[in-house]
Amino acid sequence: MNNIEKELLALFADPAYGITLKTIRRIRFPANYRFESHAHPETEINYINSGCCMMEVEGQVIPLKRGSCIMVNPYKKHLFMVDVSKSCAITQLIYQAALPGQIPDCLPCFKGESVCHVFQDCEELCGLLESIQRGYKKIRDNCYAKAQFDFTMLQLFAMLSGCIEEENRLMDGCRGKLEEALKKIHGSLEEEINLEELAGELGISSRYLRKLFAERFGIGCSQYITMLRIAKAKEYLRDWDKGVTEASALAGFNSPQYFCRVFRRHTGMTPTEYKNLKNED
Repeated sequence: MNNIEKELLALFADPAYGITLKTIRRIRFPANYRFESHAHPETEINYINSGCCMMEVEGQVIPLKRGSCIMVNPYKKHLFMVDVSKSCAITQLIYQAALPGQIPDCLPCFKGESVCHVFQDCEELCGLLESIQRGYKKIRDNCYAKAQFDFTMLQLFAMLSGCIEEENRLMDGCRGKLEEALKKIHGSLEEEINLEELAGELGISSRYLRKLFAERFGIGCSQYITMLRIAKAKEYLRDWDKGVTEASALAGFNSPQYFCRVFRRHTGMTPTEYKNLKNED
């Protein structure tokens, strides 16, 4: 028995340990769905089965596509937005863990040191979430099904901890650079952002900068900036007082014409159509 197995079984045997499931389900959201900013004491895991969406966690915008998974730690403010042009399906698990006072370092899924964790290409995790969903339906008055469910949850914690360790390993040498890049991008969204200049300010190559974004978000730096600007433009267009030209400038597009082309390519409608749609809600 290795150390992680020992720690998981010790946790399971501890009287202070307990898991309360709030929800485990597969959900299909319609295009243009939005769940406003909120926070809760539970851990929330969303695996993207199809489509594209975006979450904003404590002010950080995170694009998510099919095969991506995000784990939002307790009490972190987050909102959820689905792409305007098509629906999105996710497998969602929300749970609250009662834990003993001391958590071993080999189980970082319980540490909550980051606001969230993002994993790419994690189909195995999706399969485990589906097993949890099936098992949870069978546990009523069935001790064997309850035991199977409990051990499947331990499998989940082992897998999440492994994913977080891998995420930390990949990010150890570049976490500061990526965080600095995100800070600069968010702080200068209204201005033109030159990737070569941005990379130079960080002391890295533009190729390496693109690699950091691909490893963290599954997309390139330019794509991230465009998606962020589109998300910000949607916020401005929701405001009755702001027109398309003003929303375009505030979101960092150099001309309303270019903004309209990019907006339509990403959403399937013009900014005016989107604004009218929101004002009809």
